[in-house]
Amino acid sequence: MFTAAITEDCCDNRSTEWGSEMDDKHSNNRNRAIRAALAAVVVAAMIIAATVALTSLIGGQGERSGQGAHASKEQTSSAASPSASPSDATEGSTGGKQKPAPELPASYARQIEESLDADKLAIENGDSQSAGAELAAQFGPSPSYSAGTYGLRQPNVARNVENFQIEAGTYQLTVYCIGTGNLTADFEIGTAAKRDTIRCDDKRVEQTTLSIDSDGHDTTRIVTITPSYGTACAYAYQILRIPR
Repeated sequence: MFTAAITEDCCDNRSTEWGSEMDDKHSNNRNRAIRAALAAVVVAAMIIAATVALTSLIGGQGERSGQGAHASKEQTSSAASPSASPSDATEGSTGGKQKPAPELPASYARQIEESLDADKLAIENGDSQSAGAELAAQFGPSPSYSAGTYGLRQPNVARNVENFQIEAGTYQLTVYCIGTGNLTADFEIGTAAKRDTIRCDDKRVEQTTLSIDSDGHDTTRIVTITPSYGTACAYAYQILRIPR
C-alpha cells in the first residue's frame, strides 16, 4: 500500500509539471501572436501614413505647377493683348514714343458749316452761278481720321452709295476742306465718273467741284472721299441738281 501511494504521488507530480509546461508554452505562443499582430498593425499604419504624405506632396506640386502655368498664361495674354488706349505710348520703329493723334480744332467744323450755309443761301437767293439749282444731298463736316491703336491715325473714308431713279439734269458735287493734307474725290452717276484731288489749307476752306450730266435713266449715285495718308482736316460735300 505504501509503495503504491508513492507511485501515485510521483505520477501526480509529473502530470502537474507537464501541465505547467504546456500552459507556459501556450502563453508564449499567445504572446508571440499578439506581438506579431501588433507589429503588423504598426507596419500597416506606417504604410498608410507614408501613402498619405506622398499623395499630399504630389498634389501640392501639381497645384503649384498648375498655378505657375496659369500665371504664365496670364502674362502671355497680357503681353499679346496690350491696351489700345490712345494715352499709352509704345516704342516706334525708330526707338521713339508714338504720341496720340491730336484733335482737330473746333474752328475747322465751324468754318466748313459757314461755307455750306453761305452757298445754300446764295442758291436760294439766286446769287450764284447755280441759280435755280436745288440741294440734292449734303454730308459733313467730318474729320479725316480717327484715332486707332496707340493713337495712330486711321483715315476716315466716306463712301455713300444711293440707289434710286435719278432725275435728268446736271449734278454738281462740291467738296470742302480745311486743315492739312489732300483729299481725293470720286463722283459717279450711272456709268459716268469724275475724280479730282483737293489740297487742304489750315487757314481757310478750300473747295473743288465735279459735274456730271444725267439723262434721267441712271439709278446709282456714288460719292467717295478718300483722305491721303497723314491728312488732318475736316471735310464735307454738297450735291446740287440743276434742272435741264
